[in-house]
Amino acid sequence: MRNKILTAAEAVAPIGDGASVMVGGFMACGSPEVLIDALVEKGPKNLTVIGNDAGWGGKFERGIGKLIHAGLVKTLIASHVGLNPEVAARMNTDVEADKLECILVPQGTLAERVRVGGYGLGGFLTPTGVGTIVETDQSYASGEPKRVIEFNGKKYLLEEPLRADFALVRGSKVDKFGNVYFHGTTVNFNPLMAMAADHVIVGAVEIVETGTLDPNAIGVSGVLVDSIVGGEQPWPIQ
Repeated sequence: MRNKILTAAEAVAPIGDGASVMVGGFMACGSPEVLIDALVEKGPKNLTVIGNDAGWGGKFERGIGKLIHAGLVKTLIASHVGLNPEVAARMNTDVEADKLECILVPQGTLAERVRVGGYGLGGFLTPTGVGTIVETDQSYASGEPKRVIEFNGKKYLLEEPLRADFALVRGSKVDKFGNVYFHGTTVNFNPLMAMAADHVIVGAVEIVETGTLDPNAIGVSGVLVDSIVGGEQPWPIQ
C-alpha cells in the first residue's frame, strides 16, 4: 500500500498558480489550518477558492481568511463572507492587483453544486434565487444569466456543478489508508468537497492504524484521499 503520509509542504506542493481549491469548514470550524498555513508559505497566486465562507479576518484570522490576507486568492466562491472585512475591501478596491472577485452563492445551493459535482451530475433545479440577482448572475463559464426552467407550474434555476483541482479537508481521526472520521460539526462541507476534487489532501488531528476506525463512522473513504498530513489541532467547540 502506498504511503500517503506526507509533510504539509510536500502535500501542497502540487498546488500551483491558477489552481482551483476547495476548502472544508464552516466559519473555519473543520478547516485544515496546517494545510492552509503550508499553502500560504508556498505562495501560489491567482487561486480560485471554493468554501462556505471567507474564514475569519483580523486578529482572529483563521481558515480561508489566511489565503485572502496573503493575496493568493483571485476568485472566491462562497456563501458567507461577513466575518472577514478584507473581502469587502478588496472587492471594492481600485488597485487591480489587489482586487478580489467574490461570487456569492446561497448556502444550500453551494452545498448541492459541490455534491452534484462529486456525483458526476450535470446540474440541478432549485427555486432558490428565482426573480433575484441570483438569477441574473453571470459567473458561469458561458457568461450568460442562469437558465430558468418551468416545471409543473413552478419556476426553477438550473444550477451548474462545482468541482476543483484540489480539496483541503480536515479529519478528526484518519487512518493510514485515508479513511476519515469527523467529530461533531467539523464534518460540514468536508465530505462533499472530498468527492468533488481531483486531488484530496487531509489534515488530521490524529493518524491511526488502518482498520482501527469503526466502518460506520467513516465520513470519507480512503480511496478518495491522495495524501494525509498530521498536526491539526482539536477545536474546543465542535
